[in-house]
Amino acid sequence: MRRLILLCGLIAAGAPTAIGQVSPRKSAPPPPVTAPMQTAPMTSAPSTPPTLPLRAATCRGADLSVREVMDDAAMGGEHLASYALRNNSSLPCSLKGYPRYELLDKAGRLRLRGRAVNSQQLPGDDTRVLPQLVTLEAGKEGWFKVHYNSGGAGYTGKPCPVSNRVRIMAPGTTRPMIVKADITSCRTIEISTVRGGPVPE
Repeated sequence: MRRLILLCGLIAAGAPTAIGQVSPRKSAPPPPVTAPMQTAPMTSAPSTPPTLPLRAATCRGADLSVREVMDDAAMGGEHLASYALRNNSSLPCSLKGYPRYELLDKAGRLRLRGRAVNSQQLPGDDTRVLPQLVTLEAGKEGWFKVHYNSGGAGYTGKPCPVSNRVRIMAPGTTRPMIVKADITSCRTIEISTVRGGPVPE
């Protein structure tokens, strides 16, 4: 009996320890730490604005020379002459507008009605030709036309004045250039604007 009581006492003494001991919970492992994704910095190439061609400077009178290319005569005393303006500098330059064209007398003075008037359409032009910017590369030429009438066969009016020199100034310049040319003109002289492209020979 005493043994039974002692055994029960031992069981009772050990029971709280057994009951109190709870198996420890296994805590969930912490989520893996992922490093933030590193994105390469957005680099955009700087946009380059389109480059526009530089406008050539206006031609200087000192850099230009002029020559008569041809003088085409037709029936009725009609004449159509062409002249070339050459850029003698080492850089391109530009011209726009009508040259000044003057017939001189023997004393070198402007002849009566000897100054040409501007015309947008001369004989041989299919349409009107308005002033446009003409760029002359170094050593290249632009050109213009002159129309006049020398009387021709059957003319019965007063003798038409004769000039053997012409004074020409390119558009935007004041330097006179003298060309020797025998021109008999009975009426108003007309001149075209400066044009680009091949010089008509």
